Amino acid sequence: MPIIINKYRMENFIYLTIHILFALGMFISLKVINIKSINTHQAIAINYIVAMIFTAADLYFQGYSFYLSTRIIIPSVFVATLFVSTFVVMILSTERVGIGLSTALNKMAVVIPVSVGIIFLGQDQNIIFKIIGVLLAILSFFFILYKKERTKSNGALLLPLSVFLLSGMIDTSMELTHRFALKDTGDDGVFLVTVFIFSVILSLVAVFFEKKKNHNLKLFPSKVFGYGAMLGVFNYLASKMILINVAKMGGSIVFPIHNTSIVMLTALTGAIFFKEKFSRKQWFGIALAVVSVLIVASTM
Repeated sequence: MPIIINKYRMENFIYLTIHILFALGMFISLKVINIKSINTHQAIAINYIVAMIFTAADLYFQGYSFYLSTRIIIPSVFVATLFVSTFVVMILSTERVGIGLSTALNKMAVVIPVSVGIIFLGQDQNIIFKIIGVLLAILSFFFILYKKERTKSNGALLLPLSVFLLSGMIDTSMELTHRFALKDTGDDGVFLVTVFIFSVILSLVAVFFEKKKNHNLKLFPSKVFGYGAMLGVFNYLASKMILINVAKMGGSIVFPIHNTSIVMLTALTGAIFFKEKFSRKQWFGIALAVVSVLIVASTM
């Protein structure tokens, strides 16, 4: 029996490690896209096309039929809009305030679905821990955004705040959709591929309007295809792994480990490889964010 338990734990550890690496690849891809001055809208469009193709192929090879119903289409459109908006804001925020800070706020946004759960869904178990986690998250937000410089960079507050809010709305929408709309076997995969389809449409519309404003803009050069595809592969893999891991272990285990690991790894990546410098107060804010995510997510 102990051998079986150890093997089970080792398998879960491997799955979580793979998931974390894929998610880390997504955020590093966003940083590279920014460094290489690659067109954001076009890279996002390619990303979603690649993610859509991989997800649809995965659904096909598993033998599930692609049947769309109103209960899946409506939340898919809403979540797709949030996905595209979050990708754009995340890239801009990464450019202005760095990969570590942007990712910390992205993951700290777990406090939003928890708050919605407490107020509207009656998820009031361990409510004291949830409230403590939310308060710590809010406090860490101010520490993370602390800057010694007198001059404020454009978007230094608005962009990270947008990352926080949009990321929280995505998690909340996913929870509400899973609770009220996804009822049959295979619905998760159908929902995911539908989100990617609508994300492709919305991102291509954004590219169209950008081209209309700038007639000299070159559409989809080779480097956009390359880096956008890299982002799309990581996007698909991370999305797939989170579905697998939640099914295997439950969100109360997956989300705390995933969120805290990504916050720490991306912060270290930003500091070591991209020469981003954090003040002591910012490091303290990230530490508070890790603690808040652990407390809140452990009650889910």
